[in-house]
Amino acid sequence: MQKSTLDNFERALYRLDELLVETNHESIEIRALGGFAMMYYGVRENGYTIDIDSLTPDYDSKVLELIKQVGAELNMEYDWLNTDVSMLDGFLNILANKITWNKSEYTFKRINLLVADMIGLLQSKVKAVNDGGIVPRITDKKDLVSILKKISVNDIYELNANDKCRFIETDYPRCYEYLTVIGSW
Repeated sequence: MQKSTLDNFERALYRLDELLVETNHESIEIRALGGFAMMYYGVRENGYTIDIDSLTPDYDSKVLELIKQVGAELNMEYDWLNTDVSMLDGFLNILANKITWNKSEYTFKRINLLVADMIGLLQSKVKAVNDGGIVPRITDKKDLVSILKKISVNDIYELNANDKCRFIETDYPRCYEYLTVIGSW
């Protein structure tokens, strides 16, 4: 899998926007969550990911073709923009409504790019670590800690004292237990 930088995704999004205009396709919405959103805010330490996860229902077949076309043109994954995260239990139906979405700084003609705010990113990673069971993906754990650091929560005591983080203990016990065990980060 080829990993892409924020610049690569910016090029891909502008190219997709051009193709949407050229084909006279209606506007699409992207609700970015995950690695791309973390890169957008300068959180992900290694600065790359393979895709943009959009917490939206799937795109129509024409948009999917255009996404593949852009991927081929720019030597990216064929599904560099996808809605796979929407299929995860509780993400689209529950989490999407709890997240605050920020309008991106990019200007497009046919793309409405919204990026989850930092607490929304935290909510999604807490859910991913918790729902991963005994052995969640190591990337989710690293991302969780990076997000906590970004919002100036550096240990379990600061987590417990932060009103915006209280949901972790009450709603996501496996994730809370993981953070309790590591203690500080």
